[in-house]
Amino acid sequence: MSTYRPPAGAMHRIEEPLRDSMTRRFGAVIWPSFFAAGVATIMFFAVVDPIALATITWPDVEITRLAGYSIGFFMFWLCTLSACLFTAMLIAPPLPAREPTPHRDGRE
Repeated sequence: MSTYRPPAGAMHRIEEPLRDSMTRRFGAVIWPSFFAAGVATIMFFAVVDPIALATITWPDVEITRLAGYSIGFFMFWLCTLSACLFTAMLIAPPLPAREPTPHRDGRE
């Protein structure tokens, strides 16, 4: 025989789910994409020299090695950011159903 009683209000359900702040949502998209872009940049430029890549792709433009690394990182970041953003959009909870607004003449 148990004499345990839960505290008052412990058995009530929360009606409205907690919402994440916008900063937290941005962080959940930007930070993983930044990390993935860093890893992709390291892996890519371990094999490819940015100066050799620049002479192949843009022979008339002189790009420094640091500029090549920077351009490559931001390109990888753009790709991974779009993938993370698309994933965040897919897993977002659906919007609540809106109640129909009555017409001006009183019809529904």
